[in-house]
Amino acid sequence: MKKTKKTKNKAKNGANYIFPNILAKAMAKVDLRTQYEASLMSLTLLLIGLIVTGIYLGIWGSMPLWYKIVLIVNVGAGFLFMSSFLVTTFQQYKAYLEAQSFQESLKGGNTDAENEK
Repeated sequence: MKKTKKTKNKAKNGANYIFPNILAKAMAKVDLRTQYEASLMSLTLLLIGLIVTGIYLGIWGSMPLWYKIVLIVNVGAGFLFMSSFLVTTFQQYKAYLEAQSFQESLKGGNTDAENEK
């Protein structure tokens, strides 16, 4: 089957998932380290907000008891999910930093073999 210009463009644009081409290009320019750090910061702030909101509504919210119970269960599940994602993102961030450090050492820094001469 011969690829036409239309199918080539469709395959190329399919890599952008649901984002328009201009937005996909802008997002592709963001450094991975910056993205990891932004994810870690936002997850931490979201967890803090989730806990504070859950405590506030659970104690001082004027709602039926059954809804407070549902709220507490939901906050607990959200905390587990988001903290798990925070830990995973942190592990990925550390692995990325180690890989970057290793790549920098291969680019021409002092190696052990050079130091032994």
